[in-house]
Amino acid sequence: MASVRRARRSDRLLDQQLPGVAAGLARSVHAGATLLVAIEDLGKLAAAPSGDDLATLASAVRRGSSLDAALGHWQRSRADTSVEVLVAACRFGHVEGGDLAAALDGAAVSLLDRIEVADEARALSSQARSSAAVLVALPLLGAAGFSVLDPAVAATLFTTAAGWFCLLVGLGLDALGAWVLSRMVRSALR
Repeated sequence: MASVRRARRSDRLLDQQLPGVAAGLARSVHAGATLLVAIEDLGKLAAAPSGDDLATLASAVRRGSSLDAALGHWQRSRADTSVEVLVAACRFGHVEGGDLAAALDGAAVSLLDRIEVADEARALSSQARSSAAVLVALPLLGAAGFSVLDPAVAATLFTTAAGWFCLLVGLGLDALGAWVLSRMVRSALR
């Protein structure tokens, strides 16, 4: 369980670092470095996990693997769409002969946009969760408030069969509403 949490944390951290990695690679390529030299240099400077991944990538190439094969191995080992975007940009420029620096710049912008959209979705879902909590709590607070203000309401709710029926139906509908709202918020974050 702890290793799964560490892996998820590492994946989230890598996603946060990849726009900077793509931008750093683009800067090096703009300055005249080859992709491999840019990867080696950034692998020494970048923090974990991206620095470790880049160092492993460069090491695989130094041991005789092609850069394309090493990129493919990294993409498969991470199984992350952000890594796929960066690998596609590297392959476009390195293997296909496209404008590598422009591809890396585009990947950096795209990856940064993804992070911003995900952050905004989290913020909006937080607002939706707060609204859902208010909607779920409001009937309970209303029933409690009316019971305090008018003891006859409390007597009707808690001493008659009709009161208990209304209370149980209300609690059931409230629970159903809470479940539906939580499913809506969860599905919006996917």
